[in-house]
Amino acid sequence: MKEFKARIYDFDGTAKTDSLSLEHAFNLVHGGEYDVILLQVESQEGVELWWGKHDDLAMNGHRYHTGIMTSGMTLGKLQRATNEEYQATSELYFNSANVVNAALKQTPYFEFFEQGLSAKTLEVEPGREMLIASQREYPPSTEKNFSFAPHADSISYARANDSWPIKTSYPQTAAFITVQNAANEAGFVMWDYLPSSRSELDEFIALYGKDEAQGMEFLAQFESMEINPEVGELCIFNCRKMHGIQTCDTLRKTIGSFFIKQDGWRIFD
Repeated sequence: MKEFKARIYDFDGTAKTDSLSLEHAFNLVHGGEYDVILLQVESQEGVELWWGKHDDLAMNGHRYHTGIMTSGMTLGKLQRATNEEYQATSELYFNSANVVNAALKQTPYFEFFEQGLSAKTLEVEPGREMLIASQREYPPSTEKNFSFAPHADSISYARANDSWPIKTSYPQTAAFITVQNAANEAGFVMWDYLPSSRSELDEFIALYGKDEAQGMEFLAQFESMEINPEVGELCIFNCRKMHGIQTCDTLRKTIGSFFIKQDGWRIFD
């Protein structure tokens, strides 16, 4: 099994180095032994090829998150839909995912996880696959602290509780590969704080949106760490803990997905 140079982090402040396979790294993070692992999986030329293969899909950019552009509707947009909005939003998301996934399955990005994890797509209902991955662009920003504000991700965090097809609160891991860093090498920041529910997360989002300083003061009570992935490094992390991307002064580009274990690894975004 192929191994990669690894940088390993947790909240005790000690960084370690090792050589790990993709599956071993995922299992360490998913099992809670570590919070973040960086694997050097590709060269700069290699990740530019990965990005180009996604560009070939000719998906239009979408502003589904403040401060970033994604290559399609991501899970976050669907999860923020209310019960009244859910039917229309879910049709848009799943119809798009079913079309795009056919092409995404031919990309080096998906093939990497298919080979290294035996990852498969996540079908939440018959004929309804979740999107495999998305490109993300972080344009130059003048925000004080973050291009992508602190947040947490869980497949169970949906506002449309009555309609949401996944009721189980799974352990969840995320991964993104850095294709281009901002000139200021804007960091990935994580806090040792895991919201217990969608409502708890929404309370923080409302606080941060109303008064960013108060939001940062709330987060200051928790241990935090800043990670700076290099181009070609895959950042694997516990996405259920609060995390964000610091303000980018030039364009930053990544490709990323979420993962749960449901009869093996399932990939979605």
